Amino acid sequence: MKTCRFTDNQYIAAGSTRSQTKKTVAMSPGTYTIQTCPFPEVDAELEYICRMAKQWIRNWRNPFASACWTHQILVSCHPFDDGNGRLARIITSIPLMQHGFPPMSVTFNQRSDYYSGIRQGHEGDYAAMVECIVFGMRESLEVIRSIFIN
Repeated sequence: MKTCRFTDNQYIAAGSTRSQTKKTVAMSPGTYTIQTCPFPEVDAELEYICRMAKQWIRNWRNPFASACWTHQILVSCHPFDDGNGRLARIITSIPLMQHGFPPMSVTFNQRSDYYSGIRQGHEGDYAAMVECIVFGMRESLEVIRSIFIN
C-alpha cells in the first residue's frame, strides 16, 4: 500500500481519503467501468458507510448479506487512493467471522468471478458475490485441511 508522501508541495498523510488527495476514480475491472464516489463526497459517504455498517453487522442475521452489502458499498465508494479492495475484504470478513465462518478469501483463480460479482452487485444482484465468498471459503478450508492431513 502507498504510504504518506509529498505531492505538489503538499503532505498527504497515510490513510488520507480521496477528499484530501482530490483524485477521481473509475474502476475498470474487465470490459466495464464503475464510477466511484466523487472525491468531494468521499468523507461524507465513508461516514455514512461506517454508521450503516455498524447497524447491519449488529442486526442482520444473515452474515453473507451483511458481507455483500458492506463489500459492495465500500468498493463503490473507493475512499482511498490505494488498498480499497483489501480494506473491503477485511471489513467484509467481520460479519462472516462473527458467525463462525472463515474470513473472505479471493484466490487468483477467482479474480474474474470476483470482479463479475462486484459488477453484478453494483447492479443490485449479490448472488455472484455470495457464490464468490462461499467458493473462496471452501477453497481456503481445503488448503487448511491439506496442511493438517499431510
